[in-house]
Amino acid sequence: MRVDLIYIGGSAQLVQSMLAGEIGFGVGGGPSIINVNSQRTSIVAVERTLNRMIMKIMASSQIKTPADIRGKRIAITRYGTSTDFAAGLFLRSWGLSPEKDAVILQVGSVPNIVASCRAGPARPKPILRLPICRRRMGFAELVDLSKGDIYYPFTYVAVSAAFLAKNRNLMRPFLAASVEGIRRFKTDKPFAKKLIAKYLRINDDKILEETHQLFSELFERVPYVKREGLVSLAQILAEKDPKAEAVKIDAIVDDRFVRE
Repeated sequence: MRVDLIYIGGSAQLVQSMLAGEIGFGVGGGPSIINVNSQRTSIVAVERTLNRMIMKIMASSQIKTPADIRGKRIAITRYGTSTDFAAGLFLRSWGLSPEKDAVILQVGSVPNIVASCRAGPARPKPILRLPICRRRMGFAELVDLSKGDIYYPFTYVAVSAAFLAKNRNLMRPFLAASVEGIRRFKTDKPFAKKLIAKYLRINDDKILEETHQLFSELFERVPYVKREGLVSLAQILAEKDPKAEAVKIDAIVDDRFVRE
C-alpha cells in the first residue's frame, strides 16, 4: 500500500479536499469534524491519536494580565481549526470575549505561526502566538491547555463517508501502519526527532527534545476515538451554531478497524 503525504494548512481546507475526493485519509483535528457534519454525516473519524488540547498560549513579555490583551491580535492557522478553538478557550478562561476583546488573525499554517514568533514583537500591537513559541524567542507562556482532564479531539484520522463505503479493504493496513508509527515515535527518539525537524522546520535540539518528550507521552498507545471529547466540543460549538449539538457522535465515529 503506497501512501503519499500531502501537507494541507488547516483542518478546514483538509475537509474540503476530502469531500472533493482529492485525498483518501486525512489527519485533522478540532471543530472541523463537528462543523462539517452539522448538516449530514459526511466525514467519519476512524482513529484518534491525541485526545488532549496540545497547545500553549505564548505572548510577548508586555502581556501579563487580561487587560493587556484587549485590542491585540492572536495568530491562528485558520478559522474553524484547533488553533482557533484554542484561542477562544484561552480568552474565555481569562474572562474575555473572542468576538469583542481581541482580533483573531489567520496566518495559514503552524510553520507560519512559528515564523511570526521568530520575527519578534516589532509590531505596534504585539500578537499572541501559539502553539510552540519558546521563551528563548522572547515570549512567555500564558497558559498550557494540555493540563487538566479535558478531553479534546486534537488529532484524528478521518475519511469521507463515501471513501469509507468504497475502500474498507484499505482501512486495516492504513491504521495498522499508523499504530506502528506511534510505536516507533515512542521508542525510536532519533528517528522521531529527525521527522519533527523536517516537518516543523526546526533544528534547535532543545525544542526537538522537548517536543518528542511531550508527544511521546501523549500519543495514545491504543488510539480509540474518545466520544466524550467530541460530545463536549459539540456542546461548546453549539453556543454559536445550534446545529452542532444535533450532530450524532456515534454516526461520525467508526473505530472498529482500530479494535480489530
